[in-house]
Amino acid sequence: MARHSSRKAIQDAGTKLFTERGFNASSVQDITEAAGVPKGSFYNHFRSKEALAADIVTAYGVGTTDRGILTNRNVPALARLKKHFAALNEYFSRCNDGCLVGKFMAEVSDDTPQLRENLLGVLGLWGEQISSAIADGQRQGSIRKDLKAADLAAFLIDAYEGAILRTRVEQNPRALKSFSKVVFSSIVV
Repeated sequence: MARHSSRKAIQDAGTKLFTERGFNASSVQDITEAAGVPKGSFYNHFRSKEALAADIVTAYGVGTTDRGILTNRNVPALARLKKHFAALNEYFSRCNDGCLVGKFMAEVSDDTPQLRENLLGVLGLWGEQISSAIADGQRQGSIRKDLKAADLAAFLIDAYEGAILRTRVEQNPRALKSFSKVVFSSIVV
């Protein structure tokens, strides 16, 4: 297998196993077996399992759904937020494994500083994107102004990650639907 395709195979296998099992329950051996590459190939591309996880979470943070809607100023801000969370609801209603970021957040520790740093980067990116849409909505008069856009964005991310976890436990999307119903009846003016 060529060097580039080995790296991609390791990333794909790592993404699948981390999503299904989590960080701690997935070994380098598991990942290389799933990727169909020798264990030595892993270390040609990644310093450690944590380095792979950090790489994967950064790519995952870009999004499995089109996050570009959040910054599309041709769409009213409240509609952008609704479309964004509707797309996430659709995705996570079909995906029974939950959110990789949420899984990693539950497992991050003092022993995984690189993973922690990359998770903070993803949460920061998501917060900026959502906060931008909220701030636009506040200027447009469609979203309440008594709370800072950044605080509302952080709350929405935290609450949504919790709704994903609950969806996984209940094995139905009720929590995702409740999230949208409560959020969009609470933040509008």
